[in-house]
Amino acid sequence: MNYTINMDLEILRIVVWPVLILIVIIIFRKRLDEMIRNVSDFSITKDGFSAKVGRLEPVATKQSRESSQEDANVEYFVNDKEGEVLFDYSNNNGVFTIGEGEYRFDTKWSKASREYIHFYNDQPTIKSIRLAKDSSSLEEVKPEKYDSSSRARTAGIGQIAIFENTHGKFLAIKVLALKDDSRGDTHDEIRFTYKILT
Repeated sequence: MNYTINMDLEILRIVVWPVLILIVIIIFRKRLDEMIRNVSDFSITKDGFSAKVGRLEPVATKQSRESSQEDANVEYFVNDKEGEVLFDYSNNNGVFTIGEGEYRFDTKWSKASREYIHFYNDQPTIKSIRLAKDSSSLEEVKPEKYDSSSRARTAGIGQIAIFENTHGKFLAIKVLALKDDSRGDTHDEIRFTYKILT
């Protein structure tokens, strides 16, 4: 009889945990679903895991693309066709603007590690993005050679990020250096050279 009671308690103990987990899932289902949907970009790098949390931005209409051409933050803007940029990608929502008019590119960046950085086609002025892993020269990059099907890409130091704007113009950016405040640096920072391809 004592054996039967111990057996019943053991079975009860085994069944209780899955039932409790199921109850928690049912109670917090909406919150869990929202949390899962909010993780919009997840990757594994040499330095560990990286996730960008935030809802996907709605696809902009042509009208909103046109109206967004006017208001770039002056601190995060250059108008030269080529040059070098150093900026803290945790500021200005990770957006840095290069060029204006039909040569405007609102580039968007987010943290990955000290060796890699994510870039996106989320901005209204950007039609597509590409990654050139096999080229180290901005002058030699052929954008049509690379896949443009993804919303997000991850570039490493020495690799070239390519942005196509809504006017069909291309911008090539070579990542030179990265800082990451979650991995020992005092602040987040990207340094790159760029060239608007004409």
